[in-house]
Amino acid sequence: MRTKTLTIFSLLLTGFLYHSCSDLEADVYSEITPESFYQTDVQLAAAAAAAYTPLYGYWGLFEEQDITTDQSTCPIRTNGGWNDGGLWPRLMRHDFNERDFVNGEWTKWFGGVASCNRLIEIFAANVGEDAPIISELRALRAFYYFKLLDLFGNIPIETGFAEADPAPFQSSPSEVFAFIEQELIESIPDLREEKNAETYGKMNKWAAYTLLADLYTNAERFDAGPHYQEAADAANEVINSGAYSLESGYFKNFRVQNEDSNENIFVIPYDKNNARGLVIWSGALNQSARPTYGLVGQPWGGFSIQEDFYNAFDENDRRRGMFIVGQQYTAEAQPIWTDTEGFFYNNPQPEFELVDCTEDFNRALPEELEEKPIDCNIFITPEISLTSARGIAYYREGARYGKYEIELNSGQRNYSNDFAIYRFAHVLLMRAEGLWRQDNGSSEALNLVNQVRARAGLDALTVLSEDDLYWELKKELAMENHARPITIRFGHWEDAWFLKEANPGELFKRFYPIPQLQLQSNVNLSQNPGY
Repeated sequence: MRTKTLTIFSLLLTGFLYHSCSDLEADVYSEITPESFYQTDVQLAAAAAAAYTPLYGYWGLFEEQDITTDQSTCPIRTNGGWNDGGLWPRLMRHDFNERDFVNGEWTKWFGGVASCNRLIEIFAANVGEDAPIISELRALRAFYYFKLLDLFGNIPIETGFAEADPAPFQSSPSEVFAFIEQELIESIPDLREEKNAETYGKMNKWAAYTLLADLYTNAERFDAGPHYQEAADAANEVINSGAYSLESGYFKNFRVQNEDSNENIFVIPYDKNNARGLVIWSGALNQSARPTYGLVGQPWGGFSIQEDFYNAFDENDRRRGMFIVGQQYTAEAQPIWTDTEGFFYNNPQPEFELVDCTEDFNRALPEELEEKPIDCNIFITPEISLTSARGIAYYREGARYGKYEIELNSGQRNYSNDFAIYRFAHVLLMRAEGLWRQDNGSSEALNLVNQVRARAGLDALTVLSEDDLYWELKKELAMENHARPITIRFGHWEDAWFLKEANPGELFKRFYPIPQLQLQSNVNLSQNPGY
């Protein structure tokens, strides 16, 4: 707990420091000034924490990164819920426009860029341009730019703050790629290698190498040509560091108390009281789940897993513990998570079965009930039937998100699980992909994938096909906001799946449209081609 406590303390201290530095002409009523404060590593780290605050909205990326793929879905439910004027159906069928969702991601990540730019200028003036803290902020800024590049492709690059261009021109995806690559290569030598309380949740050397591997793995998407050997090499820096390793239990990385994970590399240290933003159960549990987990408020019941994705997991794949399916129970059945098995009920007795006659029964039309009678027992099915001409789904249909442990009776909607943006398993798979793309008979690539499969309780593969690699990536990293880039990279983004028709002629949708509000506020921005 000490690791998370120190990180969150720095985040809370940021509020004071941000106020102190945001108006340099204001009267100073304290002896703490930029000249006197930026003297120690602790003071510098506390001030730099402001640049990390945009990460606390990271979970919201699942709307663009997971719901738009063959992994998750959000069908309209029996009471018309989760239609929102057709917004969710548009998102799922790739009917993207410049108004739905996209502006929030644009402003969040460019807000992170602006915070980094501001702090880099302050630190350069007070502690020098070569200070290691500036390398950390440059690497973090590179992460924010990578998120923008991944989502929008054609984006402006701005590295100034006090004299920033109010209407910067766009750069091409390959130009943004080159900028991010250079920022990381120049920053990495000065980044800290330690894995301790002071670097937890921060951009250390190994987090930066992992980001660089991710950038190189996706290089062809950005018209930068293949960089697969570079991806494999960057991943190997992390592997050879000895700082991280696979946990024996997959789910240890997603527990409420996961600060001691040996696998999580770059994390967001959430806390239900002091560092909020991880609110998975609100949208992703069925509406009757409140008495099961002692929740505050009723879940909204929208997000679920597509049936085909659920069925893609082998029966003996331990990672299936990330799904909540089947008979549901009250708290007396003792819902628990373990490091190796994930979610299950420890005491599932018939007298504890969860019953709720309001969830679907009172919301379905008479003809729908005649077609598919509903009892009041809450039994979650992987199948999503879309009964009747209305194309609606019952709230008890679709496997639910159980990957992240829910703190029972927490008294909060927010989770305290630290969210791993990057894990060591991902690094192993990126090196495997980098090697396999150059030689699909690579024995090392096969061995790396088999390491990940072994932890899941699966038999070793004897050969590694493209499909094997694709599905190992999708399964291992499910619900971690990586589904979209993987789907695009392996050429499946235009495929047909649940609630989406094939759209092979719409490759331009591999980037989202530039938000309308940004086009209106910057005359030098142009809409992405095709929109």
